[in-house]
Amino acid sequence: MQPTLNPDSSMLVKDWVVLNRYARVATAVGEKDRFKPGDVVAVKSPSDPKTLLIKRLIALPNTLVRTLPPYPESTVRVPAGHCWIEGDERFHTRDSNTFGPVPLGLVESKVEYIVWPPSRWGRVQARPGWEKRVVEPRRNFFA
Repeated sequence: MQPTLNPDSSMLVKDWVVLNRYARVATAVGEKDRFKPGDVVAVKSPSDPKTLLIKRLIALPNTLVRTLPPYPESTVRVPAGHCWIEGDERFHTRDSNTFGPVPLGLVESKVEYIVWPPSRWGRVQARPGWEKRVVEPRRNFFA
């Protein structure tokens, strides 16, 4: 998740983060703990469930996403019960552009704060740019 996490590429000092596991139960906890596009989340890897990935949540169900290589299609509509996740370093990451939409059940928690090293302490910052590739879901005017 460089440059959001571990921005200096040092192998000696890695960012330590606080995970909000209560964000999974969004309707019971409240609006502020809901997953929303732009959040950094911890996700079980679809290819290896023992591995936890840290990625940015790009889109929720029924959203149209403009994909990046190596995804075989130029756009994809995220199916029900799934989300689209990506790393911040576009061409050096294994994310939904590699393995497709991810089941929401694999999303473990929201990454809230950096707590180590002390010089980087604070809330995980938003990173602009991802929203340009997302088209909002169509609204049903007859519902």
